[in-house]
Amino acid sequence: MRSQAKPRTSGHSLIEIMIASFLVLACALIFAATMPTANTSRAKANFNNQATALAQKQMESLKSRGFANMTGPQMFANGLVDSATPSAVNTWEWTDVDNGENDSPSEVLPDGEGTVTVEQVRFDLRRVTIRVTWRERDLNREVVVASMVGNL
Repeated sequence: MRSQAKPRTSGHSLIEIMIASFLVLACALIFAATMPTANTSRAKANFNNQATALAQKQMESLKSRGFANMTGPQMFANGLVDSATPSAVNTWEWTDVDNGENDSPSEVLPDGEGTVTVEQVRFDLRRVTIRVTWRERDLNREVVVASMVGNL
């Protein structure tokens, strides 16, 4: 005589549920562990983008004024630098300038500072260097944009 086998009931066993729970938990922990790194990278990229935008905007403002207006007094009169007096040889600060056209590095970046360096290369040619620096996580960061401007 043959015995009849009990039909298997549908559903999952306890071990299957435990393995699935473990896998879901492991995935959640891995995802959660990457969040601080992602946030740090995003903030770092954001500061770099802001500094680059500031430098490019300042460069375009200077170039739009023309060759003749790239002197300390003229840049100060146009609201592009903090003072008509250079802070170093051929270098002017623009850390606190905020004239509606350009933003101030000190307001946009942590410990942000900006400098404009104008060097006479030839009689009719000047090299303009815009430098934006800021402090991020105890490290000094910097973006530099440079261009040549001719007397046309």
